[in-house]
Amino acid sequence: MRTILSIQAVVAVVAAGVGYLHGGMPATQAALFGAGTALSNSLLLAWRLHQGKRQIHADAQRHLRAFYFSTIERFFVVGGLLAIGMGALHLSPLPLLAAFVAGQMAWMISGLTSRD
Repeated sequence: MRTILSIQAVVAVVAAGVGYLHGGMPATQAALFGAGTALSNSLLLAWRLHQGKRQIHADAQRHLRAFYFSTIERFFVVGGLLAIGMGALHLSPLPLLAAFVAGQMAWMISGLTSRD
């Protein structure tokens, strides 16, 4: 999981650089917020994974409830952060969403290739 988080951090830096080249500081801030949102999603997943490993002897029903709760929790956290970024902070939507998608793609691709 550390490899995935490291790759997402690199994607955040690259997204900030691309945002700066194309839109200056406002695009950089939006890109960092979007990549940070993707990173927070992965951090929540890593935290729940770590919690699940501690509860090895729990029954299957309990693990399934924890899985569903984690899914809903991450959905609302990501949705809330994106809404805050575009609504309350008035960040530019295109760099924010592009960096978020890039961070999620990095998570998906590194998850397929890593052996953590």
